[in-house]
Amino acid sequence: MKTALIFFTNVTRDFDGEYYQNVVSSFKNGGINVDTVELLSCADERSFRHRVDEFKDTFDNLIIVVSEDLAFDVKEIIAEKLETVLVENENAKLFIDVVAKNDGVDYSDSYALVPVEATVIPNVKGAFQGFIVDAREFTVVCLPENFEQFKPMCDKYVLPYLENKFGIESKRLILKFIGDMAILDDVLSQAETIYQGLNCNVCRKNGDVTIDLLFNDGVDEDIRGQVIRYIVGNLKDNIYAEFDTTPAERLFDLLKLKNLKISVAESFTGGRVVADIIKNSGASKYVHEGVVTYSNESKIKRLGVNKADLEKHGAVSAVVAYQMAAGLLKSGDCDVAIATTGIAGPKSDDTEKPVGLCYIAVGLKDGVHTYKLNLTGNREEITETAKNTALFLAIKKLKSI
Repeated sequence: MKTALIFFTNVTRDFDGEYYQNVVSSFKNGGINVDTVELLSCADERSFRHRVDEFKDTFDNLIIVVSEDLAFDVKEIIAEKLETVLVENENAKLFIDVVAKNDGVDYSDSYALVPVEATVIPNVKGAFQGFIVDAREFTVVCLPENFEQFKPMCDKYVLPYLENKFGIESKRLILKFIGDMAILDDVLSQAETIYQGLNCNVCRKNGDVTIDLLFNDGVDEDIRGQVIRYIVGNLKDNIYAEFDTTPAERLFDLLKLKNLKISVAESFTGGRVVADIIKNSGASKYVHEGVVTYSNESKIKRLGVNKADLEKHGAVSAVVAYQMAAGLLKSGDCDVAIATTGIAGPKSDDTEKPVGLCYIAVGLKDGVHTYKLNLTGNREEITETAKNTALFLAIKKLKSI
C-alpha cells in the first residue's frame, strides 16, 4: 500500500513544520504510512493536475489537505481526473446548514458539492465537508487544512475506512492531557524504553495535549494493558479523557451527566471560556451565563468583589479570582462557577506582576478553589492556554463529585 499526501501553501504564510508533522503522524499512528509528501503552491493548478495524474497510476491512496487560499477548484479537478461529476450531496448540505446556523454565516452551496460516488466525511466545526472516493482501487481523500477540523474527521472516518479497506489491525489509544509537560515527556519516554513495540506521538496546542499511543502488532493484550496502566497511573488526574475530544466538550459531557448548570466570569480571557462551552449543541440547558468583567468597576458591581481587596491585592490576585467565582455562586443561579483574571501581555499592568501570571477559580456551592499559573508565550498563546486550563480544572472538580 502506497500513500501520497498533498499540502498547499502560499508565500504569505510561514512554514509550520510542526503542523505538517502532526498531519503525517495522524495517519502513521493509525497504521497508514505516508510514502510521499508534496507541498504545492495555492496558485499552482498545473502541478496539482500533474501530481494527481502521477499518483493515480502509481499509488493506492491520495490524501489532499485543502486550503481556503486555493486559486482553483480541487474538487472539479478530482472529478475530472476520476472521470466522474460533482453533485450536491444531501448529507453534506445538512452538515453545512448546522455549521452555518452555529456560526451565523451563510456558506456557499459549493461546499456541498462532492464527486457523485463519494462518501461524505462530516465536518461539524467548519464548512468544508470532506469526502472519500474510490476509482479503480485508487482512493482519494479530501480534508480541510484546519487541524481542529482535520483531526476528528481523520480519526473517526478516514482511518477506519482505510483500515477496513486494507485489512489493517490498529492497536491505538488516544489520551487527552493537561498538566506539567516535563512530567508527561518523562513518563512517555520511560514507557517507550520499558515497553518495546510502543510508539508515542504527542500533539500540543496551547496546553491541551493529545497523546497517540500506537502498539505494534507483536504487542499482546497483557503487555498493552501494562503500558496503559503505567502511563495512566503516572499521569493520574491530568488525563481528562481516553478518547479524542476537547476540554470544552468533556466539561459539557460532565455537566449533562451530573445535570449541573455553569456560570463563567472572565477578565483577561475575554469570554473565550464560555464561548467554547456554548459551541456544544444543547448548551442553553446547562449554561446560565457568561460575563466579561474586564474593569475593576465591573468586578465590584457585577460580582461583588471587594473594592478594598482590589486596591490592596490588585485585579490579578487569588482573592479577586475567588470573589469573582463566589459572586456567581451567590446568585443561586448556577451549580458550577469558573472565574479568570490575569495578564496576557504583551505588556504588564501598572503593577510589577509578570506577563503570563493568572489566577483561575473553580467552585461549587460547597466551596471555591483558586489556582495560580505562570504561563509563557505571546498574548494569544497565554489566553488560549488559560482558557483550556480553566476548562480542565472545572473537569477535575466535577469528576471528584
